[in-house]
Amino acid sequence: MNKTQTLPGKFDKLVKQLNDKSTNKMIVIFGSCIATFDGRIKSYLPEGDRLLFIKKDETLILHGPKGLKPMNWQISGAGKINYLFENNKLTVKSYRTKTQETLEIIFAKIYQATLYDAYDSASLSIYGSEKDLSDYLYDHPEIIDKDFQPTTREYDTPFGFLDLRGVDHDGNIIIVEVKKRAATPADAHQLKRYVEYFEQIEKIKVRGILVAKSFSEKVMNVLQVNDLEAVAVPWQEIFPSLANEKPTVTLEDFMSDENKKEK
Repeated sequence: MNKTQTLPGKFDKLVKQLNDKSTNKMIVIFGSCIATFDGRIKSYLPEGDRLLFIKKDETLILHGPKGLKPMNWQISGAGKINYLFENNKLTVKSYRTKTQETLEIIFAKIYQATLYDAYDSASLSIYGSEKDLSDYLYDHPEIIDKDFQPTTREYDTPFGFLDLRGVDHDGNIIIVEVKKRAATPADAHQLKRYVEYFEQIEKIKVRGILVAKSFSEKVMNVLQVNDLEAVAVPWQEIFPSLANEKPTVTLEDFMSDENKKEK
């Protein structure tokens, strides 16, 4: 790739555009820079080729040539971003008054700088969460058991939200915990707690079923000791049938659900 350093005259023009229109534009700057953060912690990033994104809400993200995570960033509302050209260098500076933190990025060379009239009102929706799988099983209960008749989704208990609750043809209670991944002993013990809770409340025998992609011998031992059942569901074969249906889970919802499950 040919790298061309921006001439001083072009720097002046660029700085004027950035300061005049930064709140209305999405900005992308690719060049050689250093970055310094001074606040509750301090950091210094030596000179290297990096890509700086500044969004319309002044979210700032600095990426290096490798890796997924940014090398430095500043969230929206952290403070006004100012642009200055001096000593043949472009300085991008953000000051957060609330915490008295400063992020300063100094470009000695700029290979490319672009201002975009970006517009996007859409939100990303995804397929394939555990909720998608639970919803599908609710609509197709025969996959779990030919006698299963689901009545409730995400039943609230003191131990968390049970995925499915229903009855068999004789009216006996069946509860189902759904996992898209391979089952763990913790999943089996969670189902056991659900069963004990409902048996205490309903004063009758409750049937517990754990649905997962696969089951290890250790998990099967826990289930068998506690008179619980296992049903392996190949979710990779199920999700393609959802391709023409409208997704109901956003990426934010998915990450939030996954974080809750980890806790």
